[in-house]
Amino acid sequence: MKKNVLLIIQNLQNGGAEHAITILAESLKEDYNVCLVVFDGKEKEFNTNVEVIDLKLPEKDTILGKIFVLFRRIRKLKQLKRDFNIEYTISYLNGPNIVNVLSKGNDKKIISVRNIQSKLKRNFYREYANKISLKKADKIVVVSEDVKNDIINHYRFDNSKIIKIYNMLNIEEIKQKQKEPIEEKEIFNNNGIKIINIGRLVLQKGQWHLIKSFKIVHEQIPDAKLIIIGKGELREDLMKLIDELGLNNYVFILDFKMNPYKYLYNSDIYVSTSMYEGMSNVILESMICELPIIAANCLGGMNEIFDNKYGIVIPVLSDNYDITNKITQEDYNLAKTIIETINSKEQMKKYREMSKTRAIDFDKEIIKKQWINLIEEI
Repeated sequence: MKKNVLLIIQNLQNGGAEHAITILAESLKEDYNVCLVVFDGKEKEFNTNVEVIDLKLPEKDTILGKIFVLFRRIRKLKQLKRDFNIEYTISYLNGPNIVNVLSKGNDKKIISVRNIQSKLKRNFYREYANKISLKKADKIVVVSEDVKNDIINHYRFDNSKIIKIYNMLNIEEIKQKQKEPIEEKEIFNNNGIKIINIGRLVLQKGQWHLIKSFKIVHEQIPDAKLIIIGKGELREDLMKLIDELGLNNYVFILDFKMNPYKYLYNSDIYVSTSMYEGMSNVILESMICELPIIAANCLGGMNEIFDNKYGIVIPVLSDNYDITNKITQEDYNLAKTIIETINSKEQMKKYREMSKTRAIDFDKEIIKKQWINLIEEI
């Protein structure tokens, strides 16, 4: 008889964790009875063939509202665990993690920490909730060594409950979807070099550095284009910067895409300017699409992904948010790396092959075995 596994996340809107949990749910479904709980399912951008239960309890803005919603989520989840006789509960991200550990039952509680906690906006509620989650969880899954070390150092936490499991990727699905037609044909309709970046338009992703660097790239490679895919609070700022640098016909910010793989497949090089990551899904997806990759050596999983050979690593960029059109030395340095890589056919070919080789290590069948081992041994 299959065991009952419940997975929890805030919602299924755009994001690496949201995508990752749907892949995990579908993979575990082959061996367990799996259902997925979301707190707010009114906007769903990731689809899954696993049963999704919507608690219909979205986040509130006020402190009292947050506390009220937290207790309602705990109560509802506790009831679900009883009704479905849940034996294992896996939650992704801080909010679902605290609800998971406080909805006491006979289930084994596994929480997944997916980002550098010390870099997130800190407040008493978040810090206290994280400490409770870490203390009461039966196992803590992290996505990189840096996330593990950050938990140990930031919370002075014993590492005996922490296990590292990388993100899993459905390589077969990505290979199928990457060849679907692109709607924005006018952007991809010439032979010029296409540089791509995918991620939320927030400070963490550092896309203003990439736009400034592209100004230098464009001066030396006039037919190059920069495509940024994502949505977020900095969109207007970034659009203004593009305009001030005179790059309106060469830099394009596209909204979140359900299928980013076809855009990666039709690009020539991926550039990441993130300040920190847990484990970058889009870097791994770019590898599957056989793109050469240039990435800032930020906290997270970059060193583990590249292993000193699978991509081009540059020093981490400044987190000083400068949206003026002033181009700094580090922007020039990034531009130089991009230009040198693009102008070397040997380099481009080498890193395409390296990406293709490395991507196999994150295939869902390999990572799925690690999750099953954890579930069966807990």
